[in-house]
Amino acid sequence: MDKIFNYDNKFFRGLNKVVDMVILSVCWIIACIPVFTFGAASAALYDTARRVIHHDEGYVWSGFWGAFKSNFKQATKAWLVQLVIIIVLLGDIYITWIGLKAGQRWGALNVVFLIMALIVAAWTMYTSAYISRFEQKTKITLKNTFLILIANLPWTVLVILIFAVSLVLLYLLPIVIIVLPTGVALTYEWIFERIFRKLMPEEDRLREEEKDKEYRG
Repeated sequence: MDKIFNYDNKFFRGLNKVVDMVILSVCWIIACIPVFTFGAASAALYDTARRVIHHDEGYVWSGFWGAFKSNFKQATKAWLVQLVIIIVLLGDIYITWIGLKAGQRWGALNVVFLIMALIVAAWTMYTSAYISRFEQKTKITLKNTFLILIANLPWTVLVILIFAVSLVLLYLLPIVIIVLPTGVALTYEWIFERIFRKLMPEEDRLREEEKDKEYRG
């Protein structure tokens, strides 16, 4: 009986993780409501998922809002640039879709613009995660994340696939919104950390690897 009600056993630790995931997802949803804050919210989501959910460092609520505040300026500037591009591409997708339904040849460009929109969506995800890990000027961050996206195309395809599956899942089962953002962030962490650690000084990379070993141990 003592083992069953021991709050350090696997069941209670797993339950605590699920609760933390729900809280973090709700924080992200609230922070995204103004739309222009999406970049800062996503950077905070990634940072908190990596540090608190994955490595048990600190608390979800304070961790998220602390990261949101510290990343707000740069993440918002980067996101607004990407948002303008997304709006333009969505307009192009809509126009070409109308042309496609009308039988116009130029309507076939709809596929091209759709692919471009998915690439930009992946770019925003790379950027949010990158901002939570590195401190650089916004212009350099946007350039670096785009180059990283291109240099790691197989991973980028997986990032886009996860994004697309998440949208479909959300459409079919809206209730998953309470855990989906954190679940996606943790999945992206598995991908992005493999990429980002190649960019870190050896000392920082070894420290991160040691931290992973301690958590698994």
